[in-house]
Amino acid sequence: MIFRKRVIFYLVFLALIAGCIQNPRQGNDTKSSKPSDSTGTNPDELSSRIRNDSMNAGLYKERAEFYLKKEQYNEALKDITTSIEIDSTQPDYFVTLADICLGMGKIQPSIEALDKAILLKPDDVQALLKSAEICVVIRDYKKAVEYLDKVMKFDEFQPKAYFFRGVVLLENGDTLHSIRNFQKAIDVDQDYFDAHLQLGLLYADKKNKLSVEYFNNALNLDPDNTEVNYYLALFYQETGEYEKALSIYETLLKLDHGFYFALYNMGYINLVYLKDFSKAVDYFTRSIELNPEYTDAWYNRGFAYELMKDIENSRKDYKKALELSPNYEKAIDGLNRIDEFLGKGK
Repeated sequence: MIFRKRVIFYLVFLALIAGCIQNPRQGNDTKSSKPSDSTGTNPDELSSRIRNDSMNAGLYKERAEFYLKKEQYNEALKDITTSIEIDSTQPDYFVTLADICLGMGKIQPSIEALDKAILLKPDDVQALLKSAEICVVIRDYKKAVEYLDKVMKFDEFQPKAYFFRGVVLLENGDTLHSIRNFQKAIDVDQDYFDAHLQLGLLYADKKNKLSVEYFNNALNLDPDNTEVNYYLALFYQETGEYEKALSIYETLLKLDHGFYFALYNMGYINLVYLKDFSKAVDYFTRSIELNPEYTDAWYNRGFAYELMKDIENSRKDYKKALELSPNYEKAIDGLNRIDEFLGKGK
């Protein structure tokens, strides 16, 4: 058994949240002794300016955005609320409020804030786009398309609009046009990481080697991304290039020592394809050490022991698998095989 690819909505939600807060692939300035926002202003300086100009709504918004980047949502919410109380005519204030609500996991208040932004400025592309993203997350595809159509009307070169149109098409079973929209997002923005990743996943599902190109493009943008490394290794594993898969899994484990799925898959390759049962036992053992409740790892280590004629350890692992998952049929079958083998030996 191989750990399967994530569902599309996991990707969408992460892209949405990351897009609202900050781009995780953009480096942060760590040289400054004080935390600073993108303009170099730190919260102490902003607070000082606010004390001298307490009715300046823009200053509160600026500090709210600083707190938002630092995921200090309560402080951010207080400041943006003050901004809106001072001046409720600025659509970007409501967009910032929507971002803060999203960071706090409050979908409906975020939608309401974006509705107000769009009411104030119907051609606000960012508000429309964020509204479309939320609709995708909550699976209101009809409304998402309406928002995306408006985005395209005002900005036909908006890569995220193509990306989320691709998501909607994919969820509605139109893979061909979905791929075209993901590719269009890349045509507009060659550094669109999520579009490269999504195309890699789609082509990997088809066992198409184009997936390698898109995964590598994503890795060029984020070389230490464990997720992309994992999917690339998984593609090689599923297409029979086991040595390449094992090499990438090794790289992945250097990036994340606790990535037990990689260890499990290395065990699986050695068990099923390379027939190196001793190595398989070692990898499954290391996977179990990281996640003692990993039923599949217990079963497959038991199966490796069985193939090595180590009946005692095999039985123990099958029983452990059943302890974790009482209806695990493979473990039941394994115990039956052992009993039959021992019966024939009498």
